[in-house]
Amino acid sequence: MALRGKEFLWGASIANYQTDGAENTQWHEWELANADRLASDYDMAFKDIPTVDDFRAAGNDPQNYISGMGIHHRERYDSDFDKLQALNFNTFRFSVEWARVEPEEGVYDESEIAFLKDYIASIKLHGMTPVLTLWHWTMPLWFTEKGAFEKRENERYFEEFAAYVLQKLQDDIDIVLTFNEWNVYTFAGYIAGEWAPMQTSFLTAFKVALHLTETHNRVYDIAKMIKPAFKVSVAHNTADFIALNRKVTTKLGLAWNRWQRDNFFLDRTYQKMDFLGLNWYNADSYDGFTVKNPNEKVNDMGWDMRPIRIEKTLVRLYNRYQLPILITENGLADGDDSDREWWLSETLQALENAENAGVDLMGYLHWSAFDNFEWDKGYWPRFGLIAIDYENDYARDIRPSAQYYATRILEYRGK
Repeated sequence: MALRGKEFLWGASIANYQTDGAENTQWHEWELANADRLASDYDMAFKDIPTVDDFRAAGNDPQNYISGMGIHHRERYDSDFDKLQALNFNTFRFSVEWARVEPEEGVYDESEIAFLKDYIASIKLHGMTPVLTLWHWTMPLWFTEKGAFEKRENERYFEEFAAYVLQKLQDDIDIVLTFNEWNVYTFAGYIAGEWAPMQTSFLTAFKVALHLTETHNRVYDIAKMIKPAFKVSVAHNTADFIALNRKVTTKLGLAWNRWQRDNFFLDRTYQKMDFLGLNWYNADSYDGFTVKNPNEKVNDMGWDMRPIRIEKTLVRLYNRYQLPILITENGLADGDDSDREWWLSETLQALENAENAGVDLMGYLHWSAFDNFEWDKGYWPRFGLIAIDYENDYARDIRPSAQYYATRILEYRGK
């Protein structure tokens, strides 16, 4: 697909836990147990960020870290899709909540499938292609109590869930992502110990990573048996890795980070992908094994912003794996909407550059369609093209940067 072609996928992404919550999950249990700690850590964690005071009231409030019912998207999706259609989107990525579909082991909720069918029908009615994510980090409690992906014998539970969903929705969707950011989940949960289950074991992390890749490969085969026309991939998170000098330690640092973020996962799975889903938020500059970013511009979460560098990542991944690339997430926390238009402009230029360099691009999905629950940061980060007023019945407001994005989409379509 060409960037300026009629078939190029333009839109945005969400994860439905972040817009709607779900009680019967490991993440809900974790947030209840950690909300007070996260609130007390806010001041120190973000003390060096210029906008720290702007979000202090929410950041210091434990309730900020409880997902609840999200932004009530589940109740308002038709009107939400009206707004996305007005932004000229032709694509929308969302996720299935495993705990809603299979609240108990082997017990499937047919009413949730009926809801998903209505939800997807509304996406299509609003002129958008649905992109389905089967797993966006949250899992039913019964699965985590069995050890989740730490145990190879548990892989079958996800495979059975995936087979059930794909069988039921085969007439409704064509594009499927098995896992979202499997490497982030593995690092944050099993190496850094920051997210559930808060372990710090390289051995367990290795096992989890291996089991996720094995499961993806089998789900790919399952999907193709159900419907050969399914296009299947993952949403893989990576960065642009930059060496600050020519030291051997820098080369080793870059090699390690490329291996643990890209090669370990993708080398084992790319032959079971029809395209590559890419989540990209930043470039990382390395001096040895240490990240030393310039931080000349940072977003509200303190992430270094060099959006033009996505070009280098696209070229690197395409040259290595020779798969069409769908950008499944790309964006920034920007509460006052002062940098999002610039970010979009730089990113779109990078996409043009990458395409001119020979990269086969399928589409671009911004993160996120709406402000929502940003995991261990809660509700204060504002990633949405559409703002949510949490103090005024969750009112929606299309940000100026979203209007800019809508205009650029029409420009690329030649309208």
